[in-house]
Amino acid sequence: MMRPARIPEKLAKDLEQLLQDGVWRPGDQLPGERDLASRFGVSRSSVREALRILELHGWVDIRQGDGTRVAHPSESFGRRLRSRLHEEDFIAELFEVRRILEPAVAALAAERSDTEGIQRLEELLSQQQSATADLYRFVELDLDFHKTLAEMSQNAVLSEIVVLLAAELRQTRMTATAKRFRPQSTLDEHRKILEAIRASDPEAARKAMLAHLSTVERSAKTKEVGR
Repeated sequence: MMRPARIPEKLAKDLEQLLQDGVWRPGDQLPGERDLASRFGVSRSSVREALRILELHGWVDIRQGDGTRVAHPSESFGRRLRSRLHEEDFIAELFEVRRILEPAVAALAAERSDTEGIQRLEELLSQQQSATADLYRFVELDLDFHKTLAEMSQNAVLSEIVVLLAAELRQTRMTATAKRFRPQSTLDEHRKILEAIRASDPEAARKAMLAHLSTVERSAKTKEVGR
């Protein structure tokens, strides 16, 4: 039986195949969460997570009040990025962009953090600590940590770019991590970022994020963990 933590990923792949087969076309609205949950025999939370994966990969657009619609391929920057993820030089360029953007995002998050954002980061780290034996869940929580930081920057443009770049490296991260899963370094580095944000110290947050991304890049090249 499939482990529950992997249900959203499997559902996302099934839905992606349906999109590729043209069951729903660009601009079409997908059935609601309740309908999809009933159709695939999964929970609504699994549907919600699967749709989020599809959104991060550029397949759908999720808009409050308008439901989930199939994205137009010509507008899917994410898919264009994914098509080049097998190129070593391109991945290096993606990390270069992250080193430029994400330390700035962390600094802004430290300047603009509020109690709610900090509590969310603390919750994510607690969940990651509990998920160290579950690769899929750990990576998803890792992505949520970076996404939350981006949202805390209170800069919508930066937030969208950072979330997109992090998501597009997800499959590469999953492949590398599966070979040598060492989550503790990620947890330790995330905690340092959180400590700097809790202290409202932009420079410390910037340095902590830069150090984390350096670890990430090294681990991607050596097939070790870090993201």
